[in-house]
Amino acid sequence: MKEPRIGRLLAVILGLIAVVAPIAAATVTIAPDTIQENTPITVSVKDLPDGSAFMIRVEASIPLDSSGKYSLSTNNLQIPFALTGGQIDIRAENVKTANFSARMGGRAVTIYGDAENGIVTINQPGDIPQGLITYITLEGSGAEGAGAITSSMDLSGKKVGATDADVTFTVNGFGSGSVNVKVYVDGSLVATVPAATPTTTTVPGGSSSGGETTTTPAADETLTVSSLDGLAVLTFERGALSGAGADDLTVMVSNRAVPQAWTALAGPFAILPSDATFNPSADFSITMTADEIDSTVPYTILGYTGGTWKPLQSRIDGDTITTSISAAGEYALVMPREETTTAVTTGATTAPAGTTTATETTAAATATTPVATPLSLLCALGGVAAAGLLYRKMP
Repeated sequence: MKEPRIGRLLAVILGLIAVVAPIAAATVTIAPDTIQENTPITVSVKDLPDGSAFMIRVEASIPLDSSGKYSLSTNNLQIPFALTGGQIDIRAENVKTANFSARMGGRAVTIYGDAENGIVTINQPGDIPQGLITYITLEGSGAEGAGAITSSMDLSGKKVGATDADVTFTVNGFGSGSVNVKVYVDGSLVATVPAATPTTTTVPGGSSSGGETTTTPAADETLTVSSLDGLAVLTFERGALSGAGADDLTVMVSNRAVPQAWTALAGPFAILPSDATFNPSADFSITMTADEIDSTVPYTILGYTGGTWKPLQSRIDGDTITTSISAAGEYALVMPREETTTAVTTGATTAPAGTTTATETTAAATATTPVATPLSLLCALGGVAAAGLLYRKMP
């Protein structure tokens, strides 16, 4: 009479195993074991379910050249699945300036920034589609007296698409420095390739740092150039442009701070090249989000030209605010800063504005297949315990 009880117990255990098995972490490997200039890197992913938080991090130590400059580029990044809610995060240390540029499909973006205490952080949010990212480049100048800079590039988002896939790319520009590649799944480090210096002399592959942009004719003689996120749009007549070619124009995010009397709601956005002028004037529009639209708020656009910020005459039409401009520059959607009284709480600390704190979960440094997560182990132990209780209660 005990055989049916044993059979039912085995059925319960097998059912619990079937539930716990899908929770096991995906398998991720990186090849080759060393990183050299222009050598393809392959990140092989297996059993990665949709909705998993996936991130590739490229860390580098880059020597400065004789003029104090540096340039690091991740090229031909082929991603066979999409990353929704995605973001590219850049951090550079021991620098004076850092310029970020990327090209995905037919769109390009460039962001530049000046260092604060030798550090620049750049964040570019947006869904990352399946396909090719032609380049992600970080370049600029090192801090005074520096011999090398350190940097990290993070590409992250919620994975949607192929469960088993290979992500491929190359890294160029680190010269005699070093590079690490790390992969995180759901916040845990699951694979890494240690730093390695090149063993052969290689000419770094050319890395574009800008100059390409999205220019879409809206009418026979009218062109538009938009920022990567689509919030800022420059509209002008082809014949009005001088000082630059239409294909050279780009709208990018700037990290220049607006005056303290104002609160920036979008931007600043920089229109480049800086020599571009428009006669007749061009229209520069910024789309406001639903949370920003308030008829009682005196929104305006500030323009940074001649070394100072100045309010520009603006007009609002629905969710869009527009101003007329005659030259390239930097422009931001702002509102007057509200004066507030804040109670002082002893012991409270606030992170400096404009900084991003990243916490790295450390696992086995050279593991290519993650150990089963504690959650899976606890579920399994709990399942066996539950099965034991059921077994004791069975007639």
